[in-house]
Amino acid sequence: MRAKIKYILLVYFLMPVLLAQPKQFNLISGNCQLFNGNVYAFGISGQKQNSSCVIYKLNQQLKVQDSLIVNLGKTPADNYLQVFSDTLHNYLNVYIQRKDKKLITILRLNKLFELTATIEDVDVARLNSISNFENELFYYKNDVYTVKSQTDTGGKQFYLNKYTLKSELKNFEYEPKWQFPFERKNINSAHIFYADKKQVMLYVNVSGGLKFGQWILKVNSVTGKLIRGTKLNDKGESTSYQYGTFLMDTTSKTLSVIGQRFTEAQFDQRTNKLAISNALFASIYLMDIDSAGEVILKQDFKIPINEPKTTSKKTISNYLLRLNNLNKNREGFSFNGDIYKNTNTTLCYLYANTVSYKLITEDETLVLEKNSVGTNPAIEKYYFNTDKMDMNGKLCVDSLVQFETIFYKGLNFPIKKYFKTVDNSPVWLLTRSDIKKNSINYTVLSPVNKIYQLTVVDDILKSKDPSIIILSPTQFILSSQEEYGKFQLKLVAW
Repeated sequence: MRAKIKYILLVYFLMPVLLAQPKQFNLISGNCQLFNGNVYAFGISGQKQNSSCVIYKLNQQLKVQDSLIVNLGKTPADNYLQVFSDTLHNYLNVYIQRKDKKLITILRLNKLFELTATIEDVDVARLNSISNFENELFYYKNDVYTVKSQTDTGGKQFYLNKYTLKSELKNFEYEPKWQFPFERKNINSAHIFYADKKQVMLYVNVSGGLKFGQWILKVNSVTGKLIRGTKLNDKGESTSYQYGTFLMDTTSKTLSVIGQRFTEAQFDQRTNKLAISNALFASIYLMDIDSAGEVILKQDFKIPINEPKTTSKKTISNYLLRLNNLNKNREGFSFNGDIYKNTNTTLCYLYANTVSYKLITEDETLVLEKNSVGTNPAIEKYYFNTDKMDMNGKLCVDSLVQFETIFYKGLNFPIKKYFKTVDNSPVWLLTRSDIKKNSINYTVLSPVNKIYQLTVVDDILKSKDPSIIILSPTQFILSSQEEYGKFQLKLVAW
């Protein structure tokens, strides 16, 4: 009996995917959304001449807790596009559109699963209109912050704008509250990364003039007035500090910022020259900024670059680190680095690895725990190919003028869906768009018998409108319209 139990436990721990549990609904054009800790499945149901939208509320074990039916009138059920949703302003917003019209019906539900508004005949062009015209958006409760630039004969002017939601019962439209104008000259970019009821914080790159360098700006969220600007560069320093991620300590009011840094020889934005090929190490920084805007900690760290032994000395290798998941504990700090690699002179980089790093406190200073920057052959095997049109895992900018945005801009087709560490071993949930098969692939990369293996979870045709929801570090959901009238959720434990 003991031997049998040991065998079962051994199989349990070696399996990268432990359980896949499907649940089907009689829905057309189905979709799903995670909202307030619950999973919502919704779609169209009905007869030939009459249809309705059905919304199911489920727990994270996919057990139905409640349901709601909204009559859509005398329209055939197959005359609707795929239903979609979002959770803007702490509501579940379900959007329904007929195939023959450019008008949308919005069903808005609160956290209590109450239908608070049914908004009909919203023009597609006016749907959440503020997001259609602004690239840099940040939502905080019922407020929206945007960065907008305007070019005229005097040059380019940047503005930080604040808008407030007009009504929760109508299509989301916004009333302008204030506008903060940046200095007229030399602002290259601005990125909003934090907001609360008192302040808005931005990473700003100034590409010339007396204020040349990178800054953290703190703006009063009520008045729109500048509270403080903190320069990341020391006086006379030409090093560039790229934004990676941040950690806000709400108790001490201390802001920690971390990212990759480059010497002037590596990246000179005055002349737009980048020279990081075949570097021996990647350099990062960590800064703590107090509530008064003073830098109270600033340290740099060098991470060795570990090139595969098979790499030719003539091969170009450029590495960028997009840092995320910064945490602080008694030992110091921990964070993850998504590693992107380039092997040519273009400004496109491919996702190649994720590594967990630690900064350990020793004698009142921080020391980087031994680690390196390098590629993961299994990840390259998973999706690398020679098709220049394949955008899987690809991160690009058009010119070096936009270089700082590559460290925080979104990816169109991210490969890494989730990353975790299990028993000191990194594990990935990967996804890719397969052009030849016209499908979306979901795969787990994990150690099996101490050897890393790629294990396919599912390969779903794009015609089935697949999507994924991460529930926790151990569970995710795959959704798909398996056939007409059968919408499926598959709960996967891994």
